[in-house]
Amino acid sequence: MPTVMLTTRCQNACPWCFARSKMDQYRSRGIAEMNWQDFLTVVWFYERSGYRQMNLLGGEPTTHSRFMDVLTYLASRGFSTLVATNGIISESLVDALTQAKFSNVGFMVNSTFYFDHADDRRRGRDYFLRSVPRAIGLSYTITQRDVEQPNLQPVLDRLFLIMRFGLRRHIQFQIAVPGHDNRGFVPFDQHGAVVELLQSWTHVLLKNRISVGLDCHCIPACCIPSDTQLPFLLRSSCTDFMVDIGPDLDVWPCFPLSSKTFKLEQFDTLAELRAFFASRGSTESLVHEGDCEACPERLSKSCDAGCRGFQILRKESDRAA
Repeated sequence: MPTVMLTTRCQNACPWCFARSKMDQYRSRGIAEMNWQDFLTVVWFYERSGYRQMNLLGGEPTTHSRFMDVLTYLASRGFSTLVATNGIISESLVDALTQAKFSNVGFMVNSTFYFDHADDRRRGRDYFLRSVPRAIGLSYTITQRDVEQPNLQPVLDRLFLIMRFGLRRHIQFQIAVPGHDNRGFVPFDQHGAVVELLQSWTHVLLKNRISVGLDCHCIPACCIPSDTQLPFLLRSSCTDFMVDIGPDLDVWPCFPLSSKTFKLEQFDTLAELRAFFASRGSTESLVHEGDCEACPERLSKSCDAGCRGFQILRKESDRAA
């Protein structure tokens, strides 16, 4: 799913944030958000590609100085829009969203730190959750803390939020991935524990009629049991790259691989851009753990031994050493 990095600002400082280094790089160059003309260029690129669903992220996309204009313009062009947000939104903007009554705009609220926030910040998020509940789904990032202290509390807490505010009955999970200068990501050798955690959590959620999704992530084939109950969630090869578009129209396959960027104007359509990243990814020389070297799944290219970004960062680290 292609995403558009609308801003480089965020009110949170999540230690596991995969976009942290990218935001820092842009801000060091004085880029706080995507300007209007570049935004129009992105819209035209989507339309040329026959694609009319746009995912907005940042930073925090709702801090964009023309956020309502962005949503209004996309709606006028027949787009469906999904906004990835932390939910820390001013009441005035929440009121504007409520009054606009967008029928084709949804929000995915990262709720990972919701219960860790102070009461005043939580009240602000509650105002948003209460005001446009039918358009809101929850996401949750699985970090090393969840793996080291496994329990059902994160799932029960999200069930509470869904019931309390009448939110969409869906939870989108993410696995914290490595990136430059971030912490809390799930180490390579703990992906098996992630599978166990997802199986126990998904069992509870499906029993309560809550659907489940998992963002782009590869788990080593050896960590996925043959009798897994989650075939619709788990995969072991990275063949369908995310495409991220930065506020200056830089493009990259996904944030863990964002050290090498290209320009959007180099490509005519999204299909051409995806094919380019797929061809580059298939030729990358990845670094694996020792037991992976002779693994049949790796040799047959059906397993990438976890997040491809993890492998590339390890290779860069070894090269620097």
